[in-house]
This record gives sequence, C-alpha cells and structure tokens, in this order.
Amino acid sequence: MPSVSRLSSDTRLYIWAGFCTSLIGVGLSRFAYSALIPAMIHQQWFLAGSVAYLGAANLAGYLLGASCARLAAAKLGNRSALRLAMLVAAISFFACWQPASFWWFFPWRILSGLSGGFLIVLAAPTILPSVPVAKRGFAMGLIFSGVGTGIIISGTLVPILLAHDLGWAWIGLGGICVVLMMSSWFLLPADTSAHKTAPDTASTPHKVPQKPVKTRKLPHITVWVVGLVYALVAISLVPHMVFLVDYTSRILALGDGFGSMCWTIFGIGALCGPVTLGKLGDRFGFRVTLTGMLLVDMVMTVIPARGENPVLLLVSAFVVGATVPGVVSLILGWIHELIDDADDRHQAWSFTTTLFSIGQAAFAYIFAWVFSQGPTQAHQIYILAGFAAAAAMILTFCFPAIQRRMSPLPGQNIKTAAE
Repeated sequence: MPSVSRLSSDTRLYIWAGFCTSLIGVGLSRFAYSALIPAMIHQQWFLAGSVAYLGAANLAGYLLGASCARLAAAKLGNRSALRLAMLVAAISFFACWQPASFWWFFPWRILSGLSGGFLIVLAAPTILPSVPVAKRGFAMGLIFSGVGTGIIISGTLVPILLAHDLGWAWIGLGGICVVLMMSSWFLLPADTSAHKTAPDTASTPHKVPQKPVKTRKLPHITVWVVGLVYALVAISLVPHMVFLVDYTSRILALGDGFGSMCWTIFGIGALCGPVTLGKLGDRFGFRVTLTGMLLVDMVMTVIPARGENPVLLLVSAFVVGATVPGVVSLILGWIHELIDDADDRHQAWSFTTTLFSIGQAAFAYIFAWVFSQGPTQAHQIYILAGFAAAAAMILTFCFPAIQRRMSPLPGQNIKTAAE
C-alpha cells in the first residue's frame, strides 16, 4: 500500500502496535463474545438473559476503563498502562474456559471491558504525534481496523473451535491475545514525559523557579456536543454489536450458520470502515464525513427490525460494522480539527470516550432487558437504534450553527467553524 510506504519505519511499527491494541481490547475482548453467545446458550452454560447481561458487563467495564485511563497513565505511564491492559485482556479469556457461576464470569467480563477502555483511550493519542498531520486519518484507520480484524477472526475461527469444545474457543482467543501482546510489547512508543529535564537553577541562585500549576479545565460546550454525538452513535450501535448473532440465528430463526456469516460480514465492514472513513476525513473533513456516514447508518440500523431478507441483513451488518470502528477515527479526527493543544485534545478525547461508554453501557443493559422479553420486543431495539443515529446525524449537521452561538471560554483552545 503506497500510503504506508511513505511513513517512516518507526511510525509503521507504532501503527502495528496500535493495531494490536485495538484488536485485543475491542476486536476480541468485546466482539468475540458475541460469536460465543449462541453456543453458551445451547450448551447451557447460562440462560439467554444471563448471557446478554454478561455482554453488557463488558460495556460497563469499558466505561470504567475509559474514565480511569488518563489517571492510570499518569501513575504508570502510557506504555506501562497499555501493556497491563493487554495482559488483563488475555487473562480474562483463559479465566472463562470452563463453565462456572454467573458471578465468576461477571468480573472477568468487566475486566475485559476495562482493558478495552484503556487501550482505546491511550493507544491512538500515544501514537498519533509520530504521524504526519496529513496522514493521521489514514493512520487512525489502520489502528482501529484491528477491531474489524478481531470480528473476522471471531466469525471464522470461533465456529471451528466450537466444533471441538466451547472451552477451546475461549483458550484459542486467549492464545491469539498473547501472540499479539508479545508482537507489540516492545513497539509501543516510549513516554515522552520521561525525557523532560528539570531547569538548571545553579546559574540563577537568586531566582526560585515556580512550578507551573496544571489546572483541569472544564470541557468547552462544543466538546460536550461532540461527546453527545458520540454517545448517541454508541446507543445506535449496541443492538448490532451485542445481539446481532443471537438475533439473526435464534430470534429470526435463520440458523447458527447465517448468524456466523452475518458476524463475519460485520467484521469485514469493520475492517474496511476505519481506513476508508479516515481517508475521507483527511480529504473532506471529519465532521462532514461523519454527517454522511450517519445519514446512511440511521437507515441501516433499522433494517433487522423490518424483515428477514438475508441480503438486506448482510448489507446492514456490513455498513454498521464499518461504523463501529470508523466512528472512532472520525470523532478523534474531529477533535484534532477543533483543538490545537495536545493536552486539551487528550482531555477532550478521554471525556468524549467516557460519554460514549456511558451511552453504550447504559443502553446495553436497557436493550438486554428489552431483548430478553421476547421476539416482539427484540425487534424494537433496532428501531430505537435508528432514532439514536438520526439524532446524532442532526446534531452533527447543525454543529457549526451551535458553535457560532457559543463564546469561547478563557483558556480553551477551540477553533471556530470559520477557522
């Protein structure tokens, strides 16, 4: 790929490390579980309702991880925090390889989500400063394509492993995490803060240097709007992310084979989405690209509720699959468009990811309850997802008008639409 060849060798290695983190933290730790759901129900490890709540537990852990990631990085350093998160994700698979009580699985699903929150919040901001500005959308796409790769792995490898034993599926996924962790362990960028030197005070004995006081600024209203858009997108994605395989195979009675195929197509979309949308964001602007994506997405999220046409279901799986990691690239790119200061960007990214996680976790539990009520109610979660995507699209489209009405706060480095 010529665009990759123009990046330095160090940058390519950093991007590989970021790719591995998104593959472990979200592609496998979150999405591989969806491919395991029908087998866990059929082999009576858990009832359908309990399996849905365990899927939602991962999203609750993701919220916790996204909220605590910056604090952990401040204590441990970005690289150490990322390494720890990859290790926890791998262990969480091995811990679930045998049937056990709900309360054994629940904390491990929480921990797997927590590791995903760490990896998503910390990896890209750690790597992007090493990437030329004109290539950052493309680089983000490569990093977050790990999500789609993980879904494809779970959609193709998990059925093979399940033919032997459900426990072997858990072990196999854990083994993949270990291999990825080992391949990226030494490739993550070093923490730049460690290289900062203290000022030389020996030559100026009469002047006592004042230690700068770092104050935590409240997010600007425009960052709140970006975060709200991200949260609404999270709500719109939950039905496909958590319930698609079980919904198509069991609720629509299309069989486990079609459910696995649907999940693989979802993964192919997730693999193509971030690179394609990242390059479009580089060319047309990230907000404009996000608006167009949501316009399509609000239709695609409703399709599973409208019928059992296999072709339309596969198209819906592909498009929404592309949105799942693609929106991460677009939101992060949009923040880079809006904010110049690196520290402010990191704070805004952590804040918006937290709002995304809140929307995702809260509605995962709400939708899990609705989904468990029966087939009629299960259809409704996809309709609600369409409304959430429509609201996100309208808010993104109207963002320049909203921003023009808001005066900048002192100390905030936010660009206006005119800039």
